[in-house]
Amino acid sequence: MKLRSILLLNMFLLSLVVSAQSLKPVNEARKGEIISQISAVSKVTASLECKFIQKKNISVLSETVVSEGMMYFKKENNLRWQYSKPYSYIFILSSGKVTIKNENRTDRFDTNSNKMFREISEIMIGGVRGDVLAGNKKFTAQYFESGSLVMVKLFPRSKELKQLFSQINLTFGKNNWLVYSIEMVEQGGDNTLITFTEKNVNKKIPDDIFRIN
Repeated sequence: MKLRSILLLNMFLLSLVVSAQSLKPVNEARKGEIISQISAVSKVTASLECKFIQKKNISVLSETVVSEGMMYFKKENNLRWQYSKPYSYIFILSSGKVTIKNENRTDRFDTNSNKMFREISEIMIGGVRGDVLAGNKKFTAQYFESGSLVMVKLFPRSKELKQLFSQINLTFGKNNWLVYSIEMVEQGGDNTLITFTEKNVNKKIPDDIFRIN
């Protein structure tokens, strides 16, 4: 409960900071500088371990579902989302394979067999790594910044992605140029905001983290 209160407070403070600093669009020269900064950090980030809090706003029900857990990333394409509250749920993406485990069962999928699943997986990996920005032809991007933050709004170009998302917002802190939050806005009006805290960069993460036997 204490952790949730702290994280919710951090998110509230972030919203105040963004509002106070008035995110403004950047010109092409500044856009190039931002992409270079994020890309440079992405290249030297071999692994990332952090806590996260996820808020899913369901417009039809006027309800917000709050979840907490740990996220692990390891180059090249290994990703683990481990939800601990309010339920136990694990999502692993590794070597083009997806493993999902809940309290009752474990399922495995091949992302190559499902184009949409592959697209979403690439967004998740690219968002965490930051390299979803440079030269990506699947989105139209708009860049904004304030004193301490950069926000990149991604608008899908493909028909498949447009059916799912109206936009995806990535927020980066200028102190380390790592992703601070990912927000996915769905066509139906629902949105999911994932905020990352307590980041450990380039910490040794064993390969077993990305496997479920």
